[in-house]
Amino acid sequence: MSRSRFLLKAPLWGLALFTGAKSFIANPLIGSERLNRRGLHVWRVQAASRIMRWRMAMLSRGVPTAEREAYLRDGYLLKQNFLSPELFARLKAELETVHDHGPGEVRECCQGDTRTHRVLLDPETLSELPVAKQVLADPQLKRLLRFCAGHRRLPIVHLEKVFNGARVSDEADPQKSLHVDTFQPTMKFWLYLEEVGERNGPFMFVPQSTQLNKGRLDWEYHMSLTAREHANRYTQRGSFRVEEGALARFGLNAPTLFKVPANTLLIADTFGMHGRGPAEAGSSRLALWGMSRTTPFLPLPGLGGEWLNRLQYRVLKAERARDDKRAAARGVESSWHVVTRDSSRAQDPS
Repeated sequence: MSRSRFLLKAPLWGLALFTGAKSFIANPLIGSERLNRRGLHVWRVQAASRIMRWRMAMLSRGVPTAEREAYLRDGYLLKQNFLSPELFARLKAELETVHDHGPGEVRECCQGDTRTHRVLLDPETLSELPVAKQVLADPQLKRLLRFCAGHRRLPIVHLEKVFNGARVSDEADPQKSLHVDTFQPTMKFWLYLEEVGERNGPFMFVPQSTQLNKGRLDWEYHMSLTAREHANRYTQRGSFRVEEGALARFGLNAPTLFKVPANTLLIADTFGMHGRGPAEAGSSRLALWGMSRTTPFLPLPGLGGEWLNRLQYRVLKAERARDDKRAAARGVESSWHVVTRDSSRAQDPS
């Protein structure tokens, strides 16, 4: 890159340090070994965590103390028998048909031998799913999700169906290796509609790996010095993969596999080390899935309200339409592409 071009872009790269930008290859400042040796990446990690804790404190009212403490300590919250048996039976009956019959479009992402299907549960789709709408409108659940996300805006929710071993690929599923999503706290939740065990890929998480203790910070520092030139492209982009032996080397806990019954709510901060557990080929699992990732350095928990909830879904749909158009211009499919319901049973095309 020419010096004049570098000087032109440098202010934008500098401003990006105060956003959720995470790629060590797209931003030379984020990926700078010299700056990271002086603590740039570790500073971003610590600042984002402290600000998130501050925002969570402002949203803690109405959330039981035990649940707040567990999430802050362990990085996850597990609630079995979350819904009453009657309500869960109604929810499961309503959502089991959505993947194959609608409403809403099915989008697919292929990673390794895994196909992941999601149906966006925007307000328009939820209007045709009264039980799901009732569950997601529960005030206690909304308070809990807002607390864990550190933001008044509710998470974007999908119906998710993961098909394991559903395609032939020379690459491994990157979700099946321990990793962190980014440098900042990020909330994801699953309300499992069926039992999850060793057969169908349980969630894997390193308890207390969200704690900024010496081991975790030393690991972040180590990764920041090698990420830009790392062999793994996800690590290069700021989603660090946990290398073999790293947990023991840095004094971190061993991962836990969450083998849970249906009607379990799992909320996790995916700044923690996590992944999909191993699964048998041909297995699948179905869940309500939601995610919230906010601007990391805003000190206030932002706005909520139905208007903002609708807006975030419109923005996501516009982004997906744009990605579809760009991919089509290159003669390929977007990373999250629409599949017809006739082909959405995830059979290997070969």
